[in-house]
Amino acid sequence: MKETAELLETGLYETYHPEKEMLVKDLLKELNLEGKYFGILINGKKADEHTVIKETDEVVILPHIAGGR
Repeated sequence: MKETAELLETGLYETYHPEKEMLVKDLLKELNLEGKYFGILINGKKADEHTVIKETDEVVILPHIAGGR
């Protein structure tokens, strides 16, 4: 998994396959990404911090990109 700074600098996303069932907020804590804003997709659908991730799910973590007005 990429470090937070690298995710923020590159604007690239990271795909993750969990080893156990957990909540999105637990995954972010495990990856030291808590307290930061990331877009989370579970199997291609938007998820929030209370979404349950299963072992068979594909999790995509997208860095927050600011812009616009």
